[in-house]
Amino acid sequence: MSTPHNPPGPNPRQSKGFLVTVALPMTVLASRLQRHDVFVLPEQGDQPLAVADVTQHPHLEARLVIELKGSSIPITLHVNEPVQPVSIPRRVDVKCQLCGNTTTTDIDLVAHGEPKTWICNRH
Repeated sequence: MSTPHNPPGPNPRQSKGFLVTVALPMTVLASRLQRHDVFVLPEQGDQPLAVADVTQHPHLEARLVIELKGSSIPITLHVNEPVQPVSIPRRVDVKCQLCGNTTTTDIDLVAHGEPKTWICNRH
């Protein structure tokens, strides 16, 4: 069910080193959503939803309450429900595979893929 869509685009140019990424699947589980993410429900692909906040449902353990930007009414999704990501900005710590040096970088997982390997500019 999770098949990769278009390959990730080039990573933002980093003077700190070389980042290798893997394409994000066409759908991700709702449990991966965080504040500032943008997604669409598969059945409503033309209506992007921007996440204002994600919390655990107070009574249903397998459900998330997702507050949306521009809406006063939150939605509830099962943690395993697939959603199509539009933008998933993350700040990630990456460790050089050769020397262990660590850096933090901003990346959009949809546009650039998920970080897998980093080589710092000392190599």
